[in-house]
Amino acid sequence: MTDNKIENELDTDNLQRFIFDNKPVRGEWVQLDSSWKEVLVRREYPVAIQKVLGEMMAAAALLAATIKIKGRLILQTKSNGPASVMMVECTSNNTLRAFAQWKGDVADDADLLAVTGDGTLAITIEVEGAKQPYQGVVSLAGDSMSGVLETYFQQSEQLATRIWLAADDQVASGLFLQQLPSDQDEQDEEHWSRISQLAATVTTTELLTLDSNTLLHRLFHEEECRLLVKTDLRFACSCSRDRVEETIKLLGKQDAFDLLEEHGKIEIACEFCNEHYHFDNVDVTQVFVGSEVEIKTPDSETQH
Repeated sequence: MTDNKIENELDTDNLQRFIFDNKPVRGEWVQLDSSWKEVLVRREYPVAIQKVLGEMMAAAALLAATIKIKGRLILQTKSNGPASVMMVECTSNNTLRAFAQWKGDVADDADLLAVTGDGTLAITIEVEGAKQPYQGVVSLAGDSMSGVLETYFQQSEQLATRIWLAADDQVASGLFLQQLPSDQDEQDEEHWSRISQLAATVTTTELLTLDSNTLLHRLFHEEECRLLVKTDLRFACSCSRDRVEETIKLLGKQDAFDLLEEHGKIEIACEFCNEHYHFDNVDVTQVFVGSEVEIKTPDSETQH
């Protein structure tokens, strides 16, 4: 195994790409520490939901690294189980955020189907400047998020892909392998079979505790595995008071002031970071200053 840089300290919040010399196989490893803890400090999730959400966050980082766009990749589940919605976003600026909505009790050892029930996982890619996003949808069938994602790649990309995911209350991590197109079918199949079987020996404990160099050496020390440039990741939320003001404008002036009269204030919380934005009468009045102009006369040039 060869590398560009050896790091002995435990990796946190970064993604390591790697390839195999003379073999059409590429891979990625990700480990999220601080960024995952930023998600957990904002909301307390049941253990089983926390595990699935962490796996989705690691998966979003892995999938986003396979595409070269300026924009964002979103993983979102919608289902009829305890966790009705789970959503993770990874941007081309290497930022991550995530949240889940749930109700009721969930056993700590609940598998994916017990957490979500029947539903779908949507993978959305939004490219800046594009008129329409790309979206692929796959059923939430099976007992693991990695299995659902492998099914998606089999159906949509038609490239052999293996994914291993793990998460606890400290770390979310993942390993990704994909066979690349090649014209040496039989020999390449042998390479893919061998390398994917080596990767399949990885344990949850190894994913959560080992740095990239140690893990990849342990798995592929007999292969010509070459480490590429490492990418740093971080938590960030794009919500802002200005964006909330735009949301209030969409309500309309009458509805906004009706809410004020009923509740005494308007309070909006960001689902991702749980930041709460408060607007009193003065704030809401300011939101609508200059946004509505009455037409005084039939020949007035002023328009709404």
